[in-house]
Amino acid sequence: MNSEESVFVRKALEDAEKAEKYMRVRQIVVTVLVFAAAVWQAFQPPFAAGHNGAYTVIIAVGMMLMLCLVKIMSLINKNTSAVLRAIADLQRPATGTTSTMR
Repeated sequence: MNSEESVFVRKALEDAEKAEKYMRVRQIVVTVLVFAAAVWQAFQPPFAAGHNGAYTVIIAVGMMLMLCLVKIMSLINKNTSAVLRAIADLQRPATGTTSTMR
């Protein structure tokens, strides 16, 4: 690889790692907020302000969808970093004769 490609891969890897850290913090904050909202909702009187059982089900489904979305985004960031690391490793010259196969 030439130096421009090397710089591009290195920058992309740094950006992916930064996005992964940001997503992890965002995931924690959103999870805490959603959990707090669900706990608050659980302790409300069942028929206060016209809320019924469907309202609670909607909140539960929303929480499950949020957790699935967070998991998918986490896997995307993790896999992107892995691919970029593999590309970065390809451009390094082989210095040893040992195999890294697992």
